[in-house]
Order: sequence, then C-alpha cells, then structure tokens
Amino acid sequence: MWGTGEIQLCYADLRGLTHRLEAFRALLSPDEAARAARFATEELRARCVLRRGLLRHRLGRVTGRDPAALVFSYGPMGKPSLPGGPAFNLADCKDHVLIAIAPGDAVELGVDVERLRSVPDAAGIAERFFAPEERAAFAALPEALRDEAFLNGWTRKEAFIKATGQGLSTPLDRFAVELTPGRPARLLGLDGALEAGRAGDWSLFDLRPAPGLVGALAVRGEGWRPVFRPLDDAFSA
Repeated sequence: MWGTGEIQLCYADLRGLTHRLEAFRALLSPDEAARAARFATEELRARCVLRRGLLRHRLGRVTGRDPAALVFSYGPMGKPSLPGGPAFNLADCKDHVLIAIAPGDAVELGVDVERLRSVPDAAGIAERFFAPEERAAFAALPEALRDEAFLNGWTRKEAFIKATGQGLSTPLDRFAVELTPGRPARLLGLDGALEAGRAGDWSLFDLRPAPGLVGALAVRGEGWRPVFRPLDDAFSA
C-alpha cells in the first residue's frame, strides 16, 4: 500500500543476490536477455541480469502483475517506463543498485548513486561541467569536504536529468544544485530554456542507502516522502 506522497526506494548489493541469478534471468524479455549477453565479461553479464530482474520483481510486487509479463516503453533518450504506471527509475554503481517507484505513470523522477570516494580531478570536472554557483561553492569548501561535495553535486545533477528524461543531452552547467555537505538538497537554479519548469517545481532528496554510498532522488512537485523498503526475506543469501 502507498502512503500519501510516498516514493518507495529499494537498495540492493548484487553480491548478495547471486543465488537469484537464474530465477531473475527467467524474468527477462528476449531483448533484455540479448542486451545482457552483449557485455564483455560474465561479471558484467550477471550484473545486468540481476539489475533488470530485481527491477521486474519489484514492479511486479507493487502492481500485483507477473514480473515476466511486464512490457516497457522507452522515451526518446532511452528512459524506460511502464504504461499505466507506476513511475520508476533505477541507478547502479557496480554492485550497488537503487530503485525508486512512485504511484501513477505521470510522476517525473530520477535517482543516482555513487560510492563515496576520492575523485581524481574533481576540481577540473567541476570547472568543466558545473554551473558557476556550484563551482564557487565547491572552491570555497575545505579540502576535507570536497569529495563529498562533488559527489553530492554529481548525483543530484544526474538524478535531475534522469527525471526529465533528457539524460546527458541536458547541459550540466545550465542548472545548479546545492552541494555543500550538511545543507538540504535542493535545486538552486534552472535555465528556462531547458523546458523543465522552475527550480521551485522540483524536489531533491539526499539519499544514503548504505554506508559509503551517496545518492540522490529528484522528483517534480512537492509533498513527496522517500521511504526505503527492505528486500523480501526470500532474497537473503
């Protein structure tokens, strides 16, 4: 059952789901199975199967439908959707997977996740891709906070462009997010030419799905409440 304004979040470490590999493989459509088979190594092929199988399982559980029978549609930039809803988005970082699901099919949402780590040339990447106010905020921070700040900014920007469905066709320096550690996640500014409304039309959430991970959720509108849901007991290794 959905709570008012609830967005269900599911986090999984795929290393704990390897025993579900063949069961998840059986859920995939022929095109999904073919996509997984094109990866260069068995490790990457298995991750693809587990990611997609877990997504189908969660959507099947939410809708009460056979997860193997779900048929996805794809937007112009490749973002998948489920006709009739619910809205969903998936992010992954190697073995770490984060799924967001919201009721209805018209909700615009996106998630992203990264490992908290030192990023080589973070300053150079920020200078090239971040908006002016983000670059100024990043440069003003002490060195000890810059790794987290950079990943805050990166995941929030990725979540936003995934929510709009435009992906990396959106110039990352045409909108700005709050990236300073300890401050609430929010969209600070948005170029009107991006046709994504106003900055105030969007909600951003800082997500920490597991120790050592940084994540973000972007969703159009107000009043949303992200809630983590545990994996089913049957998934335990």
